[in-house]
Amino acid sequence: MGFRIGAVAGVALLAGLLFASEPWTKDPQKWTAADAQRILNSSPWAQSTNATFANEQDNEPPPPGPLPGAAQAGMAGPRGAADGHWDGGVGRVPPGRVPSLPLLIRWDSALPIREAAGRVSGGIAVSADDAAKDYVISIAGLVAAKRYRDAGQLSGKSRSDDGVDARDPEELLEGLMANTRLVRRGRQALSPENVKLDSETGVVHVYFPRADRIFAGEKEVVLTTRFGSLTVRKIFRPVDMIYRGRLEL
Repeated sequence: MGFRIGAVAGVALLAGLLFASEPWTKDPQKWTAADAQRILNSSPWAQSTNATFANEQDNEPPPPGPLPGAAQAGMAGPRGAADGHWDGGVGRVPPGRVPSLPLLIRWDSALPIREAAGRVSGGIAVSADDAAKDYVISIAGLVAAKRYRDAGQLSGKSRSDDGVDARDPEELLEGLMANTRLVRRGRQALSPENVKLDSETGVVHVYFPRADRIFAGEKEVVLTTRFGSLTVRKIFRPVDMIYRGRLEL
């Protein structure tokens, strides 16, 4: 019994020492560039996940909102622009093969993320005002970089000229807005009030109003979204997202 208690205590001590060495537990003025990159790419506020493609045999329920077709979103699939998918026309895959797409999901409105972004070149464009008003979550990897042109920056080129869709991605963003939620146990899911696309990087920014607050005592908060035939589900635990003694999201 004594050995077992000692072993458990040893594991707890080791975990505590490892956590204490994490960059977000240090004074931000002492962060190195490597510390900042770690916070931005692998931390409680920035985590990797996979978007999975629906299998051909799956019987999926209808999505919670209308999904624009490929033609509406300006995304031609392998069977032409009318294949009904707005994720680039990837569509369903044969039984037994369910590929996934790696993503990085980050709470860009969280203070440690904003501070880390300020210490590296080309930081994140989330203002203090936006962060005070909304939980801003970015999803990188879902949309290809430079896949769309920004509205207002359209040129006279057609899509066939350079492989870039010159249309405003409004339909695509409306689909994401209709199908993205922050799900909480025992509480109403949060719906976004805005979704923006950085066409240069392909990063999608989702804005959830802070009026309905998330609390440190909540066991988990799950980001879910549908993107054509892609499904994304990522769990975040508020207890892990304490920074300087308070929950930062």
